[in-house]
Amino acid sequence: MNTLGWAVLPVVLLGLFFGGRQMMDQWLIERIEVKGNLVVWSPDDIKNQVSWVLGDGFYSADLNSVYDSILNMPLIHNVQVRKRWPDRIEINVSEDIPMAVWNGSQIIGINGDLMSIPEHFNVDKLAAIDGNDEYLDESIKSFRLVQQVMGGSNIKIQRLDISDTGSMSLHLSNEWDVFIGSAHLEKRALRLKKLLTGLPADEVSAVDLRYGKGAAIQWRTEQEKG
Repeated sequence: MNTLGWAVLPVVLLGLFFGGRQMMDQWLIERIEVKGNLVVWSPDDIKNQVSWVLGDGFYSADLNSVYDSILNMPLIHNVQVRKRWPDRIEINVSEDIPMAVWNGSQIIGINGDLMSIPEHFNVDKLAAIDGNDEYLDESIKSFRLVQQVMGGSNIKIQRLDISDTGSMSLHLSNEWDVFIGSAHLEKRALRLKKLLTGLPADEVSAVDLRYGKGAAIQWRTEQEKG
């Protein structure tokens, strides 16, 4: 009798387990709420990304998969996912800030991360950075440094090119082409700042800072000014 009792007990426990799971999963995920300061993506974009979770059981819904799916979206920087009784998933999202376009095909975020470009996102107003992949980190540091040094002016970097030898050149929003080279970046950036405030912007075509202390100025022709 005792032997029969012990044999029946696992069956009973197994039945209670599966019965309990079925009872728990009668509460289904019916809503997804998205919060966060979104610019590139909309709350609906986030909801559509994880719409497959709708209809899953409240207790069995896989939040790790929801988290991973959203975090893999370009320019998504931070994600928090919670269940809210009885039928809701709450998602808090923050975006990275797009800083520049790398080689015309990827976005560099303000944190230095490299990501694919969302299909709907217009990158026309972003700076362009072009160079070999080995110079990616150096290009980002150089871009930040020069833009920070020029921060007091309204002039922005529109394009940064870094050659196979690491030599850097810029095209600025005032239409100047600037040759900085590969050394003494901070000193040359400070020199550029002085030239930006001291030279008539519409008369300058290019500035070469690859000198010890000075700079070579290429002036615009009368035809170019017009």
